[in-house]
Amino acid sequence: MTSTEIRAFQERDWRLIERSKSDYWVSQKATMTPAAILELAGELFDYARTLKPDWPNPSERDADLASHSRVASMLHRAAENRAR
Repeated sequence: MTSTEIRAFQERDWRLIERSKSDYWVSQKATMTPAAILELAGELFDYARTLKPDWPNPSERDADLASHSRVASMLHRAAENRAR
């Protein structure tokens, strides 16, 4: 890379790029079917495993399960409160 190319990279409008990415994903998620979402999740999982083959390790799995349990508990309590 040349110094001109490096400078151009540094001077990009990173906020515009981030907004563009965000807008794209908001649009994508609004129109995706559950099957397409699961397919995308699988692709992301596979990609993550190419970067870190041992992911998720047992402690990461435990933390993930604990997080899901907390969310499930909160949703359950919210549903009970709504039913009252």
